[in-house]
Amino acid sequence: MISKEKVQELIKRAYSIAATHGFHEVDRSNAHFLMLVVSEIGEIVEADRKGRYYKKLSEQARLQCGKSQDTPHLSKYLFEKYVKDSVEDELADVCIRLFDYLGNRGIEPVIFGLEDDGMFDAWKTLFGKNTVCEQCFWLARIITKVEEDTPNDEIATIIGSALQWCYDFARFHAIDLPWHIDRKMDFNESRANKHGKSY
Repeated sequence: MISKEKVQELIKRAYSIAATHGFHEVDRSNAHFLMLVVSEIGEIVEADRKGRYYKKLSEQARLQCGKSQDTPHLSKYLFEKYVKDSVEDELADVCIRLFDYLGNRGIEPVIFGLEDDGMFDAWKTLFGKNTVCEQCFWLARIITKVEEDTPNDEIATIIGSALQWCYDFARFHAIDLPWHIDRKMDFNESRANKHGKSY
């Protein structure tokens, strides 16, 4: 079970990396932040359409993929070759953007159990027969319930539900989501300001 403390750690780290890379130089609206999340959901769909799934690495390569004091260039090479822009990587991006959003807003999400069997069974019943594209549509619908005047306690429940959905999606598709989140945050730490984009 992923603890409340681990979720807080992920929020803190995602927000810190984003702030260090210039993403919070301007105060942005809920719509701005959450449309960027929706854009990452669209990238899951595009990766699925192209058949871009994470190619399983050997254990040695997995250990090198991410931070490595000894082989930083090999590490980045392995990430870009085997992981980046895959369905799994884009799902990690969705979570990282949600964690960053929560950190920016100072909101603690309401999460009932990211690895809870009962929640997962409910997810399978509701979404298990859907395509990846359809599943992503339902995730986007959860996130877009947040409006500019949505109170923080409601945002905490909505975004908590979205994170729950992501972890259940990962479990359904046999994705090691914690590993992919950690590897993507490692990669993000090495990127240019705003990842070379205007926002």
